[in-house]
Parts: sequence; C-alpha cells; structure tokens
Amino acid sequence: MRAFAQSIVETVRHPLLLLNSQLRVQSANAAFYRTFCIGKLETVSKLVFDLDRGEWDIPRLRTLLSEVITGGSFEDFEVKHDFPRLGRRVMLLNARGVHGDEDDTAMVLLAIEDVTDKVQAWDALYKLNRELEDRVRDRTHELESTNMELEAFCYSVSHDLRAPLRAIDGFSEELLKCYAERLDEKGRHYLRRVRAGTQRMGQLIDDLLDLSRISRGEMKREQVDLTDMAKAIAAELRQQTSDREVSFDIQPDLVGEGDPGLLKVALENLLGNAWKFTSKRPLVTIEFGQTQHDGKTAYFVRDNGAGFNPAFAGKLFGAFQRLHKEKDFPGTGIGLATVQRVIHRHGGHVWAEGAIEKGATFYFTLPERAHPSARK
Repeated sequence: MRAFAQSIVETVRHPLLLLNSQLRVQSANAAFYRTFCIGKLETVSKLVFDLDRGEWDIPRLRTLLSEVITGGSFEDFEVKHDFPRLGRRVMLLNARGVHGDEDDTAMVLLAIEDVTDKVQAWDALYKLNRELEDRVRDRTHELESTNMELEAFCYSVSHDLRAPLRAIDGFSEELLKCYAERLDEKGRHYLRRVRAGTQRMGQLIDDLLDLSRISRGEMKREQVDLTDMAKAIAAELRQQTSDREVSFDIQPDLVGEGDPGLLKVALENLLGNAWKFTSKRPLVTIEFGQTQHDGKTAYFVRDNGAGFNPAFAGKLFGAFQRLHKEKDFPGTGIGLATVQRVIHRHGGHVWAEGAIEKGATFYFTLPERAHPSARK
C-alpha cells in the first residue's frame, strides 16, 4: 500500500514534502527536487525551515505548520521570495495532517505550487485593463469635446448660414413682386431659379442638422406600437395629397423596443419614400409588416413604385446619394441616410431589395432584446 501511495506522490507535478512531527523532511517527490534544483542529501531529515539556506524560515509558516501537527490545515498560503536558484517566485502552499502507516504518528503533507506565471499574467492583464480604461476615458473626453464642437458648428450653420439665405430669398421675392414689370421673362425666370436654389439649400441645411441630431441625442428604450405609428404616418401622407389612390396594407399588432422618436423618424422616411416613388403609379400599394431573415425578425416597407437598379443598392443609404433625377422625384437624398443612422443607433441593420419599375422593399432589424414578438 505504501509503495502504491509513493507512486502516486511521484506522479504529481507539483512539489510535495512529507514532514514528521518535528517538521523535518521525511521524503520529497521528484517534482520538488526538480523545481528547487536541490538534491536528496540536502533535503531529507532536514528541518523544513533550514532548507535552501533558510529560505522557508517564515514566521507565519512556522505557526501554520505547528497548527497542522495538532490537527489543523491551511490552503493557499502565499509566499513571495527571491530564491537563490530560481529568482523571484510566487508560491502557494497547502498542508494537512496525515498519519504514518506503522506507528500512526502525526505527519504533515505540504504541497507547493509555483504560480509565478499566473500572477505575472494577472498583473499584465490588470495593467492592460488599466491602460484600456485610461484610453477609453481619454477617448470619451475627446468625443465629448468633439460633440461640443459639432454642436457649436450646427448652431453656426443654423444661424449664420440661414440669415444670408433668407436675405437672398426675401430680396428675390421682392424683386418678383415689385419690379416684375421691369424684367423680361428671362429675368423673372432667373429670379425664380435663385429662389428655388436658396430654398433647396435651406432644406439641405435643415436635413443635415436633423441627421447630426440623430447621432448625438440621448436614446431611451421603451415598447413602441409600430402598427399605430405606421397608421398615423399613413394618415398624414393622405392629408398632404388627398387626390391619390393609395392602399396601405399595415400588419396589425407589430411592436418593438426602441426610442419612439427615432423610430418614428425612420418610419416617416421609409413610408414617405414609398409614397413619393409611387407617385407616377395609378394604383398604389404600400405595405408595412414583418418577416423572418436569417432566423431574426425583420420589419419591412414595400411598394410597387419606381424601384431602383439593384447594382447600386449599396449607394442608397449614403448622404446625398440619389438614383433618380431631381425633376422626377424631388428630395435632398438625406432620408435613407437618416434611416440607416437611426437603425444603427439601435444596433440593427438596414438593407434594400428592388428592381427598376418593379418596386422596392426596405428591411430593418433591431437587436434581439428589441424584438418582442407580435402582441397576443
């Protein structure tokens, strides 16, 4: 039985010492000799506190080992020391009392684990985390400063640029009203073009400001009734142009979790686009619903309007990107860029499918936690 136990001890990779009741080394396994670069003659029968020139003579360890002799035990006692043959090492010591086979005398089994590499790895990880925290803090400060500069720029745009535009538009209007008889048709045409250009520039400024606000504003998440929201937007579109025959097919009981204001902006742009790009159709159907895409819920807005060339689908969501002529379908080209920014802020994705003169379908997803199932 003793030989069997000794074979197990020799197999253990960590250093082990068997101490007698006087805390002298009764035996040691091969891992002890290998780890501490010490021989058997320098170990066996030696007082454990005298080993390796007294390196283990630690007051707290003396107390703990004495307690083990009287029936105690200890775990993970940490020793940090400069060992003459090993250098600076960190060891974890564990001990418990055992009894000899022949005379049942009290003995101590002392296990030693070298955790230097683990400690160094944890120290390096801690240092890296601190560096990352510092970088995040610095980057956050930079972003806050950039946002403040952006807000100042937006204020400048909204006030300093609008004033001259209003002046140009206003004086052009006065010229058309008060001096029209002094101008020929070409002159009046030029003034109308000036007014149209300044009004378009004003609309571009408004759209850019709206786009920047979407990226900066604080988000709040709550359950949103997307069906009711889509119905309200559809009603507004009908009021704006009451002479069109448009059928809205809005799936009932659609809900999602997100910022109500931002989701409304996204739906207004998607449904507004569908309304605009079906304006040349005698019979129009606009759908809003949900489907499954790659195992996730996706919402969609589908129309039977002008569609688009699928080869250019990647350009649809860029600011000022237009796939149709201004005279056919007016607009600034900001709407879909706004939709993409809203959906990305929610952590979702947006994409489109379509074909020329065969309509278009715009899809968007929200993160899983923002994807409750349809109401029951």
